[in-house]
Amino acid sequence: MSYDDDALDLALAALPLEEPPADFHARVMAATVYRPEPAARPWEVWLLGTFVALAAWVAWIVAATPHAGERIVATLSDAVQTAGLSSDYVVLWLAIGVSAAWWLSTITVPSSPGRVEAK
Repeated sequence: MSYDDDALDLALAALPLEEPPADFHARVMAATVYRPEPAARPWEVWLLGTFVALAAWVAWIVAATPHAGERIVATLSDAVQTAGLSSDYVVLWLAIGVSAAWWLSTITVPSSPGRVEAK
């Protein structure tokens, strides 16, 4: 069996090819490089959905069970007291940490390396 790539290249070059549509390049670029980023990533949608489902479940439990809200608050209060988180200093440092994290997340702008901005 003989493999002659030159003959194959000549045969392929001799095939009549159609011209691409006039806006083919623009459509390809719009679908790939210039495509806008999605509003939310899939993991963010799942996380938000989980939080919404958890909040709905807690609301249903509180609404369906008599005095459930009071018992949940009492249980959480006991857990905070047992863990020693009721100190003024712990609350102060927790507030400082949360505000610092929030502040840093608002002033840093994530960038997407490799993305080309549309002009």
